[in-house]
Amino acid sequence: MSSSKSTPYQSLLLFLSLTLPVAAFATQLEQVQSWLEKMQRAAHTVNYEGTFVYGQQGRLSSMRIIHRVTSDGEQERLISMDGTGREVIRDHGKVTCFLPDSKSVVVEKSRPVKHFPPEFPMKIDDLKDFYTFSLMDDSRVAGHLTQGIKILPKDPYRYGHHLWVEKKTGLLLKTHLLDEHNKPIEQFVFTQITFLDQVPDEQLAPAMDTQQFTWYEAKEGGEKSDKAEPDMHVAWLPGGFKEDMKRMQKLPTGGMPVKHMVFSDGLSSVSVFIEEDVQHDPGNLVGGSRMGAINAHGRSLGDYHVTVVGEVPHITVEKICEAITPTNQ
Repeated sequence: MSSSKSTPYQSLLLFLSLTLPVAAFATQLEQVQSWLEKMQRAAHTVNYEGTFVYGQQGRLSSMRIIHRVTSDGEQERLISMDGTGREVIRDHGKVTCFLPDSKSVVVEKSRPVKHFPPEFPMKIDDLKDFYTFSLMDDSRVAGHLTQGIKILPKDPYRYGHHLWVEKKTGLLLKTHLLDEHNKPIEQFVFTQITFLDQVPDEQLAPAMDTQQFTWYEAKEGGEKSDKAEPDMHVAWLPGGFKEDMKRMQKLPTGGMPVKHMVFSDGLSSVSVFIEEDVQHDPGNLVGGSRMGAINAHGRSLGDYHVTVVGEVPHITVEKICEAITPTNQ
C-alpha cells in the first residue's frame, strides 16, 4: 500500500519544477539585457561603412552609411542609393541635408527623425511588465553571425520587435517591426558592412558640388510660442506610458500655435498635438489614418483640434485621442 506522504526526492522534484522556470526566465532576461547594452555601446563606438535597405509598405530604399567615432564625438554620412542621391551628414550635434533635386542644403541642430541604425533602450526592468524578452537562434546577416532578440508586447497597444545583433561588435544589423498580428510592417537590414579601424576625412565629405546650392538654417523644433497652453487632460494612456515632453510651439508651416506632448514607455512613443480650431478647418484629420507603421487619429474638441500620432497600433492613438478632455470636465 502506497503512502500519500511525499519523499525527500519527490519534494526536490516539486521544488525544481517550480524554481527552474523562474531561474531560466531570469537568466534569459539577463542575457537579453547584456546584448542590448552591448548593442547600445556599439552604436556609438564602432567605425564602419556599409549599405542597408529600409522597407515599408512594400517599398524599399537603399542607403550607404559611413560612421566614425573620434574623441570629439560621432560623425556619420548617409547617401541615398535611389532617386536623386540625397545625402545627410551628421557631425556631432549638427545635421546637414544635401538635396540635389531642389539644389538646397538644410542645416539642423538635431538628429534626423529616423535614426539608422535604429536605437533601443538598454535597461529592460521598466519594460518587462509590458513586453516579453527572449533570445532567438543565431543567424547570418550580410555574412556576419548575429544573435537574435525577440521583444513582444503583452497587450495590443504597442508593436513588437525582432533584432539581429552582430556577435563580435554588438552592432545592430537587422530589425523587424511587428504589427499586432506579429507580421513585419517595417524592416531595416544591412546587405553589406565592413568594420574599420580608421575612416578618412574624405569619406565623410559630400560628393556633390554645392556652390550653386541655397543654404537654409532650420529652426530647432519650430518657433516657441508665448500663447497660453490649452487646458487639456489625457485621461488614458497604455500601461507604462509617461510624459516625455510638453511645449507650445509654432510649426514651420505657420498658423496657430500648437501644444505638443510626447508620451513613451521607453520603447514606443506617441505625440499629441492640440491646436486652436475656431473655424473648424475641413483639412484637419478626423478619424484614423495610416502611413506604414505610423498611425494617426484626429478629432474636433470644442474650439480645438486634437491629433495623436505614433509608431503604435491604431487602437492606441484612437483611445488616447478619445480620452483627451478639458481639464475642468
